[in-house]
Amino acid sequence: MITRLFAVCLAALTLQTTPAVAMPQDAAVPMRDRTERIGLSGRRGPSLFRPGFAIGEYTGWASIRDSATRLPWQSRDFTTAELSIVTPAGEVTGSCGGGQGHRNILGITFDREALSYDCEYDGAAPDDAGLGLALARGSLLRSIQQPQRAGSLTWNGVEYRTETRRIGGLPIAGGRVMGYVISRDGIEVGGVDLNVMRPTFYLPPAGSPDRDAVAVFAISLWAFRDPANR
Repeated sequence: MITRLFAVCLAALTLQTTPAVAMPQDAAVPMRDRTERIGLSGRRGPSLFRPGFAIGEYTGWASIRDSATRLPWQSRDFTTAELSIVTPAGEVTGSCGGGQGHRNILGITFDREALSYDCEYDGAAPDDAGLGLALARGSLLRSIQQPQRAGSLTWNGVEYRTETRRIGGLPIAGGRVMGYVISRDGIEVGGVDLNVMRPTFYLPPAGSPDRDAVAVFAISLWAFRDPANR
C-alpha cells in the first residue's frame, strides 16, 4: 500500500515538473482546421509612431519604418521594426531589419541582392530566440503565384520553419507576398494570411506549448514590409 502510494505521488510530481511537450498533430487535417483564426485588431499604443495591436491574448505595439533609395542605376528597400509583444509569459521585445536592393539600367533589372530579414529578441524571450528570412526557390507554380521566401525561428531549442503560402483570398496577388505557413517538425502549426483586408493569424490552440512561439513568429513576419509589397 505504501509503495503504491509513493508511486502515485511520484507520478503526480513528475506531471507537475516535466516541461510541456508539443503533442503530435494530424498532418492530414488542414492547418486552418487545427488552429485558432484571429484577426489583427488595432488599439491605442504608447505614441503615434508606436501604434498598438491585439491578436487574441497577445497585445503590444509595433514601430515600423520603411526606407527606400532610388538612383538611376540602383534601388534599395529596407525595413526596420521594433516590436513589443506581451505574452502570457511576459513582454517579448524584438528588433528586426531587412530588405533587398537591385541594380537596373533604363528600367531593366540586371542584378538583385539577396533578400534578408532578421530579428533579435529580448525580455521574456528565450536566450536562443532568433529569426531569419531569405529568398527561396519554391516550385514553378508557387513562384508564379507569389514571391518565394523561407525562414526559421529558434525558440527554447525548437526550430520553427516558415515559407510563403497562400492561405486565403484570391489565388493571384499581382506579385505580392500573400502569406506564410509556419511548421514544426514538418507539420504545419500556424501562419499569417496577408491576402485579406486585414492580416489574419492562425495560432495553435490555447494551451499548446507552440502557441507563444508561433505568435511571435507570425507577428514578426507581419511586421516585415516586403519589397514585393510596396
